Amino acid sequence: MVEVLIALTVLIIGAMGSLRLLGVAGVNNQLTKERVLATNLSREGIEAVRNIRDTNWLRFAGERRICWNNLDTTACSDVDNDGVADSPIRNNQAYLAVSNTDTYRWQLSSGSISNRLNLDDSEISSDAIYRLKLDPATGLYNHNTGEDSPYYREIYTEYLNADQTAASGTSANILRITSRVQWVDRGKISEVTLTTILTDYLARQNHD
Repeated sequence: MVEVLIALTVLIIGAMGSLRLLGVAGVNNQLTKERVLATNLSREGIEAVRNIRDTNWLRFAGERRICWNNLDTTACSDVDNDGVADSPIRNNQAYLAVSNTDTYRWQLSSGSISNRLNLDDSEISSDAIYRLKLDPATGLYNHNTGEDSPYYREIYTEYLNADQTAASGTSANILRITSRVQWVDRGKISEVTLTTILTDYLARQNHD
C-alpha cells in the first residue's frame, strides 16, 4: 500500500509539472503570435510609405525629383520654386497609414492627432486615434471599420541631413520612417518598432 501511495504521489507531481509546462508553453505561444502580428503590422506601415514614394515616382514622372515625397494623392506642384513639393510628407510628424479602398493606394493622414503614441501615459483619449480595427469581412486591419483590436500603430516621419543629423525642414532629401506598434497584454505594454530610410530613386541627399 505504501509503495502504491508513493507511486501515485510521484505520478501526480509529474502530471502537475507537465500541466504547468503546457500552460507556460501556451502563454509563450500566444505571446509569440502577438509579436509576429505586431511585427507584420509595423512592417506594413513601412511599406505603406514606400508605396507612396514609388507611386509618386511613377505618377509625377516629369517632376519626380520634386514630388517623390508628395503627400497629396491627386496633384503635385512647387509654386514657390524651392525644389520641394508644396504638400510634402512633413518633418517630425505622426501619421496614420490609411488604405484608400477606392484607389487601392496608401495614404498618410494626420487627422486629429494631438500627441505621439504612448500607451504608458495617461493620455488615453489621444492614443485612441492610433488604434487599429480588424474588419471581420476581409480579415484586414485598418483605422476605420471593424472591431477594435489590441494594436495601436503610429507612422513617424522625419528628415535627415547628409550627415544623418536631424534636418530643420523638408528641404533635405533623406526621409526616416519609424513604424511603431504597441499593445497591452496581461497588463503589460509591448512594442515593436521598425525604421527605414527613404530617398528618391536617384539617392540624392538633398534637393540640389
